Amino acid sequence: MEHSLVDKKKGYFVIISAILVGIAYQLLPFVLTDTPYLENIGAFFNVIIMFILLYIMLKEEFLDWFKHFSIKWLLIGIPFLVIVGTIAGSLWAAIAGGTTANDINSVLTWDYVFKNVPFMLLGEELLSIGILYAAWKKLNWKFWQATMLCSILFALWHLPAYDYNALQCLVTIIPSRLVLNYLFKKSNSIWVTWIVHIAFDVITFLPILLK
Repeated sequence: MEHSLVDKKKGYFVIISAILVGIAYQLLPFVLTDTPYLENIGAFFNVIIMFILLYIMLKEEFLDWFKHFSIKWLLIGIPFLVIVGTIAGSLWAAIAGGTTANDINSVLTWDYVFKNVPFMLLGEELLSIGILYAAWKKLNWKFWQATMLCSILFALWHLPAYDYNALQCLVTIIPSRLVLNYLFKKSNSIWVTWIVHIAFDVITFLPILLK
């Protein structure tokens, strides 16, 4: 009973901390308005803070995410995410008659992708998987409940990037996050979700990068 109470405290702490870190990240452009290195700070903000917080709270459980890797789920995950993401995007475009473009498109270059995107996406994975794991394993939620909480928050964190078009974020981003969460469940590997996430974003960016 005592151990269960400790686990629940850890679970709530991780979820609340991740939400606060996610909000703080969104506020960076308003707080650091005159900082020339805002782009670099933003790329490393989530990954550094969440790595420290998750290690402190989960220790070996957290490090275990980095000890596993699955070629099988990586090879399944990339096309699976591309298909789901494409269907979700097309569905929204059909419903709304168009889409709000991601504001990252305005700064996209190959240099930006190599220097910033991998760290930004690892930060997103630590935020997301941290919430998923805390709700699922520490609060003993059913996986579908934990993955929905994680996916909704993940979609909402993208609001500034899509001009605060909440419905578009929910319709287009939740399905992709659900895929990534499922891949983590099957592989217990953050490497798998991270690499699949990178591959999906790079494929999505190609029409702009190849102009």
